[in-house]
Amino acid sequence: MSASRDFPDRVGGRLCLDFVNTVDPRQVGRGRDYLVSYGDVLDWFEMVDVRLPRSISWLRKRAKSATDEAFGAHRQAVAMREAAFALLNSSRVSGEVRPSDVAKLNDALGESIGHRVLAAAQRGGVREEWRTADALTQVLWPVAIDTWDLLTEPELGLVRQCPPDAGGCGWLFLDTSRAGNRRWCDMRTCGNRAKVRAHYSRTARR
Repeated sequence: MSASRDFPDRVGGRLCLDFVNTVDPRQVGRGRDYLVSYGDVLDWFEMVDVRLPRSISWLRKRAKSATDEAFGAHRQAVAMREAAFALLNSSRVSGEVRPSDVAKLNDALGESIGHRVLAAAQRGGVREEWRTADALTQVLWPVAIDTWDLLTEPELGLVRQCPPDAGGCGWLFLDTSRAGNRRWCDMRTCGNRAKVRAHYSRTARR
């Protein structure tokens, strides 16, 4: 992957939140999709440095020789991303979730079953690791597991959305601020733009 590859900043605070934030903006007109091919998906996972059953280089090589599988894996990645966004965004406000979104997440979770295992650690105890797998959709497994964890953890109550109705991007993020009142995904971007708009509005009324 090129070191200059342009991907969104990771402001979500969880792997699954950063993954669903690969559309910018969300719910504000037509957002830019950063994952328009399976190669983009691999580039993103290389950037976030998530451990997978196979290396990114191995997956790239296989994708070149299995183009139909790579096309299908990309479609599944986008479908699961949108399902995860809908589930997380609805669940954070105790809204109803669509069974079709649950099914898409369960598809990825079902594929991962049997591949996430425990192994003896060198310094004692156990550690988590992956069994070898060849599926190109394996990149979705750690995201699906993290989404499942977040949906069933108290930390779900800390998930906020950068307010699209106030000019925010619609991204999801964990509010770990001491006061619990973080409004923007990032003050340097959406927060700063909101300040500029507010200042302009005040000066225009004078």
